[in-house]
Amino acid sequence: MLETYFSAPKMLTHLRNGPSGLHMDGFAASLERSGYRPAIAVRYLRAAAHLGHFVHEQGGTIADIDLAAFREHLRSCRCPRSKGGRRNHHTTFGAKHFRDFLRLIGVHCADAILDIQSAEPALVVSFQHWLRKHRGAAEPTVRQYARGATSLMTALGEDPAGWNPTGVRQYFLERTRQCGKGSVEKLITSLRVFLRYLAVQGSC
Repeated sequence: MLETYFSAPKMLTHLRNGPSGLHMDGFAASLERSGYRPAIAVRYLRAAAHLGHFVHEQGGTIADIDLAAFREHLRSCRCPRSKGGRRNHHTTFGAKHFRDFLRLIGVHCADAILDIQSAEPALVVSFQHWLRKHRGAAEPTVRQYARGATSLMTALGEDPAGWNPTGVRQYFLERTRQCGKGSVEKLITSLRVFLRYLAVQGSC
């Protein structure tokens, strides 16, 4: 299945022989079924391989993926096959999609690692306070907006100063693939409010 996206024998060997190798063909197949464009699928597969090598270097297994630790690694990554360790939305999205794929097939233990989703970032907590105090938002609305904000930060990183329009737009497009019309409308509203809040705070 990897041959759908890669033709160089050396690259195919690298992907299949690495720590993520047993699941790379299955991940490639899942990306094709989901309708991802080849250019995006290639980046996600590279991210999956990168993630596997990171976990291996940390002494873990592919069942012990910690996305928060991987994002921290990307800040100073110099892995030889990751093009200088550039941190971008494709790398973080790809890692998250691979982790979710592993969970789906029963490889990754969801309870083995407490990742960033288990606790709301401090910025999201302050966002919730702002919603209650300055917008008079009801608790169901606060929870909905906080979920959207946390998901966005999980995908793009905890420092909004490093975000850009391309990353935000790509995140939105990825989410709409998984949502119905009603959910998309709610997502638009929650992201708009969160981005306005960040702008008011001078954070973005």
